[in-house]
Amino acid sequence: MTRDIDDILTFCVNLCRNMILSGSSLERTSLAAEIICHSYSLSDVSIFLLSTQMSIAARDSEGNYSSRQISIPPAAIHLERLRSLNRLSYKVAEITPNPKTLAQMLERSMNVPCYSECVIIGGKICAMVCLGFMFGATFLDILPIVAITVLIHFLMSCLEHTGLDHILTNSLTMWVASSCAVMLIYGGFGVNFAVMMTTVSMLVIPGIPLVNAMRNLLCGREINGILQILKITVDTGALAAGIYAAFMMFGGVVLNDAAHGLSNPFMLVALSFLASVGFGIVFSIPLKDLWLAGLGGALSRISLIVLPTMIESRLLYMTLSASVAALYAEFFAVKRRQPSTYFIYPSIIPLIPGDLFFYAISGLYLGNRSWTEINGVNCLISLLGLSAGFVFASAAAHHIRIRRYIYS
Repeated sequence: MTRDIDDILTFCVNLCRNMILSGSSLERTSLAAEIICHSYSLSDVSIFLLSTQMSIAARDSEGNYSSRQISIPPAAIHLERLRSLNRLSYKVAEITPNPKTLAQMLERSMNVPCYSECVIIGGKICAMVCLGFMFGATFLDILPIVAITVLIHFLMSCLEHTGLDHILTNSLTMWVASSCAVMLIYGGFGVNFAVMMTTVSMLVIPGIPLVNAMRNLLCGREINGILQILKITVDTGALAAGIYAAFMMFGGVVLNDAAHGLSNPFMLVALSFLASVGFGIVFSIPLKDLWLAGLGGALSRISLIVLPTMIESRLLYMTLSASVAALYAEFFAVKRRQPSTYFIYPSIIPLIPGDLFFYAISGLYLGNRSWTEINGVNCLISLLGLSAGFVFASAAAHHIRIRRYIYS
């Protein structure tokens, strides 16, 4: 006969696995498992959690020991499912239902409404069109941006089902996208290759994983943070290799100088709102909460407009801008008892320096060392500031939650 402790730990590893797959941070996931174990009076709880694997061990009141471990595949962000699982973790900790029913409760929580593929593609198109205008796209560039966005969506979906190595998938996707942009310009569709590729690269640049990696480093999960940073470095190199391969074939014919982005502050705020709403759809945020996703993006953009007028340091104003977005996310996370990532991920979109990333790669191809160094360094500084801002606010909120749990 299965012991209760076995059912509890099995539930914990499966809950944590699905939370991470849906986009949860490691500290929130680990805390959920720890609270659940203690709510069932388990002791000697030991949790080892990476973004790729989890193991948990504990002892029940009768002295029985048990352990479970499980592997975790790459995440596919689904914030509505994450919210449902987060709510389940609170419910289980509060009412401690019969351990035999936990598996069924988890299965029910996994069944949440999902957008159709057409709606998700529409969300991506909305986000890319808005970002394109922010990066300086003309109306002639919009149709190619839409076409390449749809191409990337279906290409990545097809390649995922082939089991092809993730690095090769990234390289091939960006090579096909870059080559398609060139052919569209040759055909009279589109003007600025750099703006087009800067925009669509936002679909694949690992900005959110980088934030999570830095967050893990500063929240006491150094091993996982280092492993994630190494993976991000390889993934980014693969994206750069795909763009570089297209440059080598025919990029020099159509590569323009860096375009001037949109300067109208009111338009920037409005487009940032819509871009975050678009990504909110991609991240499966319900229709009734999409305005919160857009509001986070708008606040990030307002901070990014106002702060540079008072602060010269890119690192400092990026850190403060990200902190504003993170505090906004943490406020609603506490108010609604939802994971902070539910609000953080859409808010991060206007802050990701996709344009600097692209121009650093193009400068490398053109042999323009100063262009590569300036854009590359600014891109790195922006990402560090972005990560630091989210980390500081989120880490403070995490430690407050820990103290509440310990002393409540």
